Amino acid sequence: MTATVPIQVSRRPGPGPHVARRSTDTRAVARQELNGLVQRALLNLGYSQSDAEIMTKCMMHAEIHGNNQGISKLYRPQDMGFNPNAGQLKYENETAHGVVINGNRRSGMVALDKGVEKAIEKAKAGGVAVVGTYNTCTSTGMLAYYAGRIADAGLVAFAMAGSPEMVAPVGGKNAIFGTNPLCIAIPGPSDGPVILDMATAATTLFGTISTKAAGKQLPPGVAVDSAGKPTTDPDAALKGAFLAFGSYKGAGLSLMIELLTQALSHGAIPAGGEAHVGSGRKWREKNWANTLIAFNPALLWADVSQYHARVAEICQHVCSTCGLQPPLFVLWPACGEDRNHPRECVGTLESLTGVCAHMMAGAQQWARGDAARRHRKEETGC
Repeated sequence: MTATVPIQVSRRPGPGPHVARRSTDTRAVARQELNGLVQRALLNLGYSQSDAEIMTKCMMHAEIHGNNQGISKLYRPQDMGFNPNAGQLKYENETAHGVVINGNRRSGMVALDKGVEKAIEKAKAGGVAVVGTYNTCTSTGMLAYYAGRIADAGLVAFAMAGSPEMVAPVGGKNAIFGTNPLCIAIPGPSDGPVILDMATAATTLFGTISTKAAGKQLPPGVAVDSAGKPTTDPDAALKGAFLAFGSYKGAGLSLMIELLTQALSHGAIPAGGEAHVGSGRKWREKNWANTLIAFNPALLWADVSQYHARVAEICQHVCSTCGLQPPLFVLWPACGEDRNHPRECVGTLESLTGVCAHMMAGAQQWARGDAARRHRKEETGC
């Protein structure tokens, strides 16, 4: 049976543009078709075939798991940040246990994808690895996609992503931190690693964009407008700043991730002056950093299977107590994501019509351009 994705449709009453909202009216799109639309839209933006494939895998993984780091990234193509002058990835300060990857203006997803390979290679060989990426200016997407792959290799993984000014510290109105997500993935249970994936912000850029695309309001207490006043309007939030989850605790954690990504892995760091979502030093320099830490539990266990059994036992106890079903895949519920979502969803997804329409337009434009390129090649031989 072909897996399908219901695309939800509703229309604003009266004249004016149509607005995509979640509703019970859906039309089904085969997952394979959606995958193809994402990839063709990326090709249309200018990405190479190999880069488009890497980015499509990452975004579709998020979409399958109900995470807002999926195809909503194509709602505003400018956020994908294709740079025609981007170069090859460069490996700097490489040692047996660490390396810094200079993204050279390539996609953040492409740089971190290579970072995963390096982290697994080095941690397998030497027990522990620290990998940084920098000099990229696009989102890396859902961190669980990367950390989960490291955990699938039998390693404990920490993944942290820095990003430009979007989050104000407690008591401030100016954005300083990124949404600064953290992901921890732990191997053990036979049905897959245990994964925590959470932003330290109370909302995220693409969560807010998705809310705007859905014609909805943000929940209270997640953002302020440009004057520092609380707002639930996603437009006002995108001109102001987001807030950290959990007040001082979330803000403190966000600071630590700022220091472990932007500072440690050679990214741009925030500077003085007013900043809001879309403005600030990190936005101007377009240099966002990520950090991966991987280690082998065999450093502490002669028989790693005993550790795996203990992890599985704890998770089973949590699931039985809370009424959850393993595998335990925890998503911080800041952006409407499920707290516990199957690691390999085989059902259907909900995708906003507006987002899909943007992708279809981009994919069709690429198809027309590709046809024109083939025609020119047939006519000219080059």
